[in-house]
Amino acid sequence: MLNRLQFERWGRTAAFGFLLGALGACDNLLEVSLPHLLTDAALAGPETAETQVNSAIALFECGSSTFSYIALGHEDVLQSVAGIGGGNAIYRATPDEGGTCDNDSASGNWFDQFMGARAAISRDPTMVPGSLGDNRGVYDRINNDPEWAGLGTDGVRLSAIASIYMAATMAHFGEFYCEFTLDGGELQTPADGLRIAIDWLDVALGHIGGTDFAMPFGVASSATTMVAALRARILYASGDLAGAAAAAATVPDGFTAWITRESGEQRRNKIFHAAQEVKFGAMYGKVDFWTPSIRGDKPGGGKWQDPVQFTGYIFLGIQADGRAVDAAGNAITWAEEIRDLTVAPEVPIPLAGFTSADADTRVPTAFQSVQGPGKFEVPTKYSSEGDDIPMISWQELRLIRAEAAATAAEAIGHIDAIRAAAGLPLVTYGPSTATEITYMIHEEHRRELFAGGARYWSYKIQNPTRSWFPRQEGVTPFQGYNLGGGVRLLFPNSEYENNPNWAAAGGLTLRGTGCSADERPSFQ
Repeated sequence: MLNRLQFERWGRTAAFGFLLGALGACDNLLEVSLPHLLTDAALAGPETAETQVNSAIALFECGSSTFSYIALGHEDVLQSVAGIGGGNAIYRATPDEGGTCDNDSASGNWFDQFMGARAAISRDPTMVPGSLGDNRGVYDRINNDPEWAGLGTDGVRLSAIASIYMAATMAHFGEFYCEFTLDGGELQTPADGLRIAIDWLDVALGHIGGTDFAMPFGVASSATTMVAALRARILYASGDLAGAAAAAATVPDGFTAWITRESGEQRRNKIFHAAQEVKFGAMYGKVDFWTPSIRGDKPGGGKWQDPVQFTGYIFLGIQADGRAVDAAGNAITWAEEIRDLTVAPEVPIPLAGFTSADADTRVPTAFQSVQGPGKFEVPTKYSSEGDDIPMISWQELRLIRAEAAATAAEAIGHIDAIRAAAGLPLVTYGPSTATEITYMIHEEHRRELFAGGARYWSYKIQNPTRSWFPRQEGVTPFQGYNLGGGVRLLFPNSEYENNPNWAAAGGLTLRGTGCSADERPSFQ
């Protein structure tokens, strides 16, 4: 029996179809056929509520996994060298669309998966301001449909879980897009998306009440703590550093909420599969391939330095005194960015006269054959398709607290907590100036969040004066792909051209209007 759920986007209607396997509660996300979404037509009764919530989770997670792989390009980690997936690492301005998520190695679809997960949970215009929904998501039915009133405590628990994922989905639009719309509704800004996300976290807490529970499928040990962690992340993206730090302080060390993964198409860890197993791309060293004639002005004025600050992921090191970045914002490394090819196996070439740095084990790489022109450094953070990807981690929350710290000692204490857990040198070199502290925290973000679910991309958006966005200047070193103009992302052009709300207000001229000048994608 083929079942479909549709959500409205102007220019085309996005639809997801699949064969329905089983209904009812399940112990893991593979126990039912859950490539994507279940529908009112297929799942008419309240006995299917848990399956519908699980389906939304599965769709959100598949989109998140692919998005995490695409993020490697925007985080200056990976460039395509294989001639396949060349658009995945060039600072794109628009997302990949497509109703099927990760059905082949080169697939880069994530946009419809986030849109679909949101639509599956709630299409209630009173809960999602600015939308033109039909009030038929699973959350809407649990809480508004009299026929579903008998779910009792199960309905309350499922409502809380659905609300948390609704918040996470809305946070995605608020963190990474210039503007968005829901169900053919009005133009909304990043601030709108983040505000709606916070509202849904409050809704989740209302359902949780005083009875906490573990999130399903090993996502998180506590629903209440997951709400606090997401609140900190969303407030940080909103520019509320104090509020973010306060929320982060309630989350204990060791807590992580996960994007859960399992082997096989649509459930696999896309970073492992595409970047580590199939290997379409190679890692960037320090970005020094711009020529002075094309190196543009950075936000805040002045030219980007050579090499560009806070770039390069190859052979990163930490000195014995805890220094990971020098006074100019260049990363400390323990070896050259090349290997000695005259020995077998090829080995890194230690930096001449520089033996005081240890390898930063948070950023592991290997020299392996990449599809295309030979061997390159590739990321090796994950060990299998089934490795989970962090959605929000205690380390990221510590970094938020470090940025909000009132003193240098307090900031260093947060960094040392992260370093100690990883078995890395503590910070003893005594950073004391505002610039030194800022550079320390920025570099720690870059390394700790390496290949970690697009979290460094989000951080870069909040800190454009220190983060590299080439804005259509130059090409990638190996295959020569033209670097795109993306910082935040845009919705597909069909929305600007065909959505009556947007077309009447200017159509394509609206692209990027929700962004600051530093975030707005550039167009040739």
